[in-house]
Amino acid sequence: MPDIFDFFKENEDKLHERPSEKVWQKLEQKLERTRRPKRRGIRFLQLWVVALMILVLIMAAVLVWHYSHR
Repeated sequence: MPDIFDFFKENEDKLHERPSEKVWQKLEQKLERTRRPKRRGIRFLQLWVVALMILVLIMAAVLVWHYSHR
């Protein structure tokens, strides 16, 4: 079984290859087409979930304080 270091030594020249400009342009076009639009609804929803959790914690603290002082 060949050693991984030998493999890299034998193929070192391939590590320095650079693709042509045309390849980069194609890749950029592909990335632009597959990019999803930003979802603003998710962040808004997360903000409401955090606010609701804080409200629930405050209400629980008030109930605990109220019943512990009775």
